[in-house]
Formats: sequence, C-alpha cells, structure tokens
Amino acid sequence: MAERTKLAIGAAAGTLIAAWYRRHRRRDPWEAMLDRALPAIVVIRVNYVKPFDGEQAGSGSATGFVVDFERGLILTNRHVIGTGPIRAEATFVNKEEVPLTPVYRDPVHDFGLFHFDVTKLRYADELQRAEIPLSPDGAKVGLEIRVVGNDSGEKIQILAGTLARLDRNAPLYGGDGFNDFNTFYYSAASNTSGGSSGSPVLDSRGRAVALNAGGCNASASSYYLPLHAVVRALDALKRFETPQRGTLRVVWRHVTCDEARRLALSPAAEALLRRHHHGDDTCGLLCVDQVITGGSGSDAGLEPGDLLLSCGDKRFPDFDALESYLDANVDRAVQLSIERGGASKSIRPAKAESLHNLVPSNFLEFGGGVLHSISLGTARSGNLDAGVGVYVAFAGFVLDVAGVPAHAVLTAVGDVETPTLDAFQDAVAKLGDGARVNVRYYAVGDRFNAQVALVRVNYRWFKLQRWRRRDPHLNEIPVDANASFRACWESTQIETNPIPYTEDAPAAATFQRSHATAAANSVVSCICKVSFDVLHAVDGVHDWHFAGCGIVVDAERGLVSTDRNTVVTALGECAVTFAASVELPAKVIFVHPTRNFAIVRYDASRFDGVAPERRPTSAPLKPRDLAVGDALEFVGLSRTNPDQSLSQKVTVTELSCVNIAQAHVPRFRALNEEIAKFDQVLNKSLGGVLVDEDGSVSATWSCYSFYSWSDEKNYEAFHAVGVGGLLDATLAVASNIDNKPEKPLRVVGFGLKRLPLSTARTSMRLDDAWVEKLRKARPGRSQVLSVAHLAHTQQSFLREGDLLLSMNGTSTATFADVDEACSHGGASIPATLWREGEALEVNEPLERVPLGAGTERVVVWAGLLLQKPHRSVLEMGEPPNQAYVSYYLYGSPGHFYGIKACRFVTEVNSHEITDLDSFLSAVSSIEDGEAVRLKTSDLQGQVVAVTLRTDDRFWPAHEFSFRGGDWSVRKL
Repeated sequence: MAERTKLAIGAAAGTLIAAWYRRHRRRDPWEAMLDRALPAIVVIRVNYVKPFDGEQAGSGSATGFVVDFERGLILTNRHVIGTGPIRAEATFVNKEEVPLTPVYRDPVHDFGLFHFDVTKLRYADELQRAEIPLSPDGAKVGLEIRVVGNDSGEKIQILAGTLARLDRNAPLYGGDGFNDFNTFYYSAASNTSGGSSGSPVLDSRGRAVALNAGGCNASASSYYLPLHAVVRALDALKRFETPQRGTLRVVWRHVTCDEARRLALSPAAEALLRRHHHGDDTCGLLCVDQVITGGSGSDAGLEPGDLLLSCGDKRFPDFDALESYLDANVDRAVQLSIERGGASKSIRPAKAESLHNLVPSNFLEFGGGVLHSISLGTARSGNLDAGVGVYVAFAGFVLDVAGVPAHAVLTAVGDVETPTLDAFQDAVAKLGDGARVNVRYYAVGDRFNAQVALVRVNYRWFKLQRWRRRDPHLNEIPVDANASFRACWESTQIETNPIPYTEDAPAAATFQRSHATAAANSVVSCICKVSFDVLHAVDGVHDWHFAGCGIVVDAERGLVSTDRNTVVTALGECAVTFAASVELPAKVIFVHPTRNFAIVRYDASRFDGVAPERRPTSAPLKPRDLAVGDALEFVGLSRTNPDQSLSQKVTVTELSCVNIAQAHVPRFRALNEEIAKFDQVLNKSLGGVLVDEDGSVSATWSCYSFYSWSDEKNYEAFHAVGVGGLLDATLAVASNIDNKPEKPLRVVGFGLKRLPLSTARTSMRLDDAWVEKLRKARPGRSQVLSVAHLAHTQQSFLREGDLLLSMNGTSTATFADVDEACSHGGASIPATLWREGEALEVNEPLERVPLGAGTERVVVWAGLLLQKPHRSVLEMGEPPNQAYVSYYLYGSPGHFYGIKACRFVTEVNSHEITDLDSFLSAVSSIEDGEAVRLKTSDLQGQVVAVTLRTDDRFWPAHEFSFRGGDWSVRKL
C-alpha cells in the first residue's frame, strides 16, 4: 500500500510540474502568431465561367486572407479574381464555406478584393473575428517571414523564408495573360507553388508585409507584391468609392545609377539623385521601358530610355510615388520632367487616363465565342492600341470553323471597319442566320500581317448576347449570393436580322476529267469533299473539325456517303464541295452503328437546269467479293489539294479485316468489316473509290480512326472495303425519304474476328466435318469466325470465344456470309455455334439498324452533356440507365465541381434516374444557385456521390433534338 501511495504522489507531482511549465514557459512567437492568423486565412476555389482577357475558362484554387472581418473583405491576387465572370467560394479554417463576390480587381497590379457575407457564417465565433493587419512599410531585407496558404492545393501550408530583395522589377510570366508592371516586387526563397497565390507574407507579429503573387519554376524564388497600393484601394472601398487609378500608358523600369549613367544620365543629375537617396538601398531612377500605342504618354512625346527626374513636385519618384501622383490626377494634366541623352527636358503636359477604362468590363458572345475590347495588358504585350480592334478571347464554334484563332484581333466585317466592340456588334447584327461574310483580322504578336477568313453566321444555335460588368460598392451588395452575382453581370440579347440567308442560284461544278482511263474519268463527278465541324463533344468524339471524301450514292436525292472518321457524330455543321467550285450545306441523316459510313444529304435542286457534265452523278455501286489478284483503279481526292482528283492502278494482294480496340473514351469503331490490301501504297488522299475496268465501284477507300494505348494518341488508317452494306443502306434511306416501305437493315450484335481453321481444329477441337464445310464454302480462305466481344444491346446466347459456324443453315466463313444471312433474317436467326468441343443450335437475336442520325437528343444541364449511351458505351458493359454524361463544358458547374465524363447519372436529389426524361423531370424544379446532390456511376459500375451548385445565368439548360432530318434547340 505504501508503495502505491508513493507512486500516486509521484504521478501527481509530475502532473503539477507539467502544468506549471505549460503556464510559465515562453511560447514561440511564431506559434502564437499563427494561432491568431490562421482563422483569417481562407482557401479560395474559383470557377472562371468564360474565357476572358487571355485567360481560359476553367477552375482553380488559391488563397486569400481577411483584412476586414466586419465588412467581409478578403484580399487575394488579381490573377485569381480575374476580370471576367467568375463564381468563387472561400473555405475557412473551421471548414465552413461562403460564396464570394468580387468588389475590386486592380487594373495593373496583382491584387483584388472579395466580399463575403459575415452573417452567412454559422460558426463565426470559432473564427474569433480574425483579420490580418496590413503593414506595407514593415518589409525589410533580412526580415524572417512565413507564407501561409493553400500551397499545391494542400489546404494550409506554412513556408518559411527571409526577404532578400525589395527592389525587384515585376516578374514577366509571358503569354497574353495577366502580367504586373510599374511596381517593385519583393523576393525570397520560400519555394511557393500553385495554390499559394494570394497568401499573406507574415512577420512574427502577424502583420502582412506583402502579398504572395508568383514564383519561379526553375528555382526556389517567390515573388511578393508590396501593399502600398492595396492600402489605398482598401481605404477607398471603405468610403464606398471606386479607387482612382491613373496612367500614361507607359511601362516604367527601375534602373540602377550605373545603368542610368549608361543611358546618358548627366553627372549633375546623378549627384542630386545620390544625395536624394543617401543611405537608401533602392537608389536608382525610373526609366521608360515601353510607350504603349495610343496613350497620353505617346501623345506627350515620351520615348523608351527617357529617365524620370520628377513628377509634379516629387523629385526622383519611385514606382509608388509616381503611382500616387497619377492616381490623384486622373483626367487632369500632369507634368513630368525627364532627362534624355544627358539633357533635361520637360515634356508636354500629359493627361492621366483612368486605368479602369483600359480594362474590358463587357464582352460579346458571338457564335459561341467571347469577344471584347483590347485590354491594356494585351496592348502592352502586342504593342497595340488598346482602343482599336476587337480581341478574340475565345474563338467559339463560328470563328474556329472559319480558322480565326483565339488571341486574334478583328478589324473589319465585310467592308465595315470594327475599331470597337460596338462597331463589331452593329455589323454582325445586320447579318442573317447563315450569311457568309469576310472577316479581317491579325494575330496578337503579328499585327502587320492581316488575314481574311470567310465566316458563316450561326444564330440558330448561338444568340448574339452582350454582357456588362459592374463591381458593386460595399453598401450595394445584395445579401443573396446569386443576386450578388447577377448584380455584377448583366446580359442583353441583341436583335439580329430575322431574315435567314438563302442562296438559290443554280450550282454548276467544273469536273476535271484528265485521268488516263475512261473508268477513272467516269467517276470523277461521283466524288466530293465532305467537311464536318462538331458542335459538342458527344459520342466520344476526339476532335472538332474533320474532312474526308464523299461518294454521291444518289444524285437525284442528294445523298452522299462518307466515312465515320469524317462524320463522327450528327450534331454539327456539314458541307459538301464538288470540284472545289461548289460548296453546299448538308445534313447528316444516317450513321451506321457498326460500319464505317454515314450518309449526308444536300439540296439536289441546286443543280436543276445545269448541263449534265457539270452536275454530280450517282456512283455505280456494284457489290462483289474482292479476291486476291483483282486489278482495280483508285480514284480519289488529294489530301493536300482537294480540288485535284487522283488515280492509281492497284492489285489486291491480301484480304484482311479491321481490328480496332476500344478507345479510352468510348467512341465509334467499325466492326465485322473485311478489307483489301494492295501491292503498292496509295497516294495521300482524303479517300475515294476503287473501280473495275467497266467503271463500276466495287469498294471505297475509307478512313478509320483508332486510339493507341501505348502512346495515348489518335491515329488514322485508310482501308478498302466493299460496297455491299453501303448499297443496302442507300436503298433503305432512299425508301425512307420517299415514305415507302423499306427493307430493314439488320446486323449481328457482336464483334467477330477471323481464326485460321488449323487453330480452330487444334485449340478449339473443331471437328473435321465442320472444317471441311467451311473450306468448301469459301475455297482458299481456310478460316472461321470467332466471337471477339459482345455488345450489351440485347440478350445474346453467345459468349466470347464461340465459333460462329453457320446462320440460317448457311456456313459463315466470312463477314460477307454473315451480312448475307442477316439480310434474310428477321428479329432473330437460327445459328450454329461451336463451344467447348461441341456444336450448339441457338436462335440468335439480330439488331435492327435505325434509319436515323444515331444520337438524336442531347441535353445540356449545368454544362454537362447528357445523351442516351451510344453503341460504343454499350460495348463496355450493361449500362445502369439511359442518362450518360458524354462530356462537360469548361467553366461550367459540372466542370468546376469535378463531375467526370463517361459516367451515368443515377440519382438527382434522391430521385432515381432511368433516362433523359426522368433526369429532366428531376431537375425541373431546381432553382438557380441551388445545391444539387448527384450520384454517378462509371463504366465499371462504381458509384460516387457528388454535389454541385447550378448557374442558370451563364449555363442555362437546353436540349438539342433531331427531328424531320434536322436539328433544333430549345431552352429548358
């Protein structure tokens, strides 16, 4: 007992000593500082809704910190806030989220301010109303600092460093995006990275002495923005004023005395400068680095190399002194004294312009693109006049199809000059839907080389819409987050010419029949170029613009066949071009789900009354089995010069089959097609036909796309394939157009591959009787067909690895045998299989090929592209439902909240989803900005739960539908 008592007394004494030590020990000042500062530091997630001013749509994370808790102000970087429309939210250290509203973004320097509603914080007491004071004069060389923020997306990270420089010129990050200028930057080796933008640079007392802005990828250097301009802007906002910002449109650079001397600084001026900066580490001068075109600095006669001696009554001003002077004299004349070539000079009085007027605050949506005025940053990087021309922030569908890239400047529409966004808007509003007009432009960085593009206006899918931004004052911010967002951006739909453009003039093509053989010349008028531009990335498409060779299969009805690597989906714009002289719009009316062809239709009446030799003619399709030794002649279109037709004689040397693996994103792949190989390589072409001596077309030369898993790239290959399936489809489509009963097109619902009979005999134990039957059915082929994979489109009795011996009582040794059997079958067909050493008789279902455009309905909701799963998805496994997310649009809520493509939406707010109709029913009552719970399943059946918040203002729900041979769109 005594021993236990001693132990108890000892333990109690140890506890008392530990408690006394904790109370009396001196806490590390950094630890105490961080305890106070951390509740004021937030993780910011930003969704950049639209591309704007050199930046792309998308999402990102950064850091900010509270500088005024009572007013709800958070300081971060300007490159985080941006100048375009955004949605942003902050997460405090207690894991509480609040929406953010931009209230200020500096026109030049890398800082901006968000507002949050303090009343929305349910657990504000946990944050102790923490805020970080700003100490712009607290930065000193050698000061030990801590950079606290969301470094590399790791929520809160604490990086140590020591301030090494206070006089670094602003870093140049390159590109057309944001770059700061006309300020010093501080630097230290704190090795900050992505996500730490906007972090406070703290001293040991918890004061922010700078704002983390960027870093160097090649070293540990980090760059910090001084806070003098931040304090001035913050004071103005607290007075419910817009901070005044002045400029001469001049980029200044700080130079040392030695460099100033090399720039011909006079000895007398240098002596005065050194006396003025006696004992100052920043002794130097501001030097004109660039005079931006069209500004007051240019009008005043400033030149690169000029040294600034004074502004107003301020001698040898640094960046901050010059900026304060210009800010205080916006729209007033300012007086600068400079030295040029060793001689002092007072330049003509220059008017200080408002920097806010040189940053775009509105944009025009045209053809899916984003256009706005040229910003001061773009004018600086491209040596442009910020007031002349329309900048393409995002080309969108219409301009991209025409070949106008992003970061171009539009200068004219037709013969109308467009120096301003208003002028461009007025010019295009006068055009009707479908109108074609020349647009003149140049690329930023290549302004002396103007280019012209032919643009086809599209108001059917893209309305002309103008957006304007107005950052509210602190006393004007609505309480509701969505109302706050609406207060920042207002939209107006622009009225356009209601009369669509039509072209009824007869079309006459000039076909060049200059080949050596009559057979080749006879089919020149049967081939054309087909162009297809994708509107949305549905059906797993892997690119946006495609071109290939088309074959006129029915000139009377205007039917043209092309491969599925040209018409990759039906939702887009299609055109056919004959002899490089006549281009006509076309509509995709049929896509085959398993064979490499689609059929588009143009208006055949455009050739009425035209001489026969100048009209397209139907290709004389003549199905037959190709054989080794067949002599054919290839006729097609040159890839490099599509107005030139090619011809080349070839001989069949091998019969093979296509074997295309499924891509990482499910997309069309041809199945069960036999191809021919030749004795020589065909010339580079867009495709074409292979004709016999009598001019009949027995095969097409078609392009196949495939994905390489080894290097994760897409490739193309051309193959010759017979025209039997194409002829059957053409007849069925023609009957459908004429409203006549058509013969149903049927195919097997599984993929086949060839297997040598020797392998089937030894490995599959195929008996000799069947080996002999198959050999006799196709002499010289010695092959049997094996089931390679199944498509989960309907019930099947087959398994992978089964041998397909016969269908409808006929041996099936080739793909042609299978097609022939299917053409005489109904909903199902009797078939003989070989499985595990014995023959099985089954009644195998057949798929009926729909005479339509494939995917004929696409729902766009929250930026997600939803459709019925296309066949390639079904080949991956049985789907959980019929609501498949094919892709997402950048900048949308779907993209921001990380909803993946190639998934099925199975639940919306606990409502089960079975198809697109049930999905639309479930989302119909969801309000703008409302949080939504989703469950999604991937292609392997793994289910995850996600949430998002809708944005109907920039991402309204709408639906594309294919009816009556054409697409229409309606707002939901």
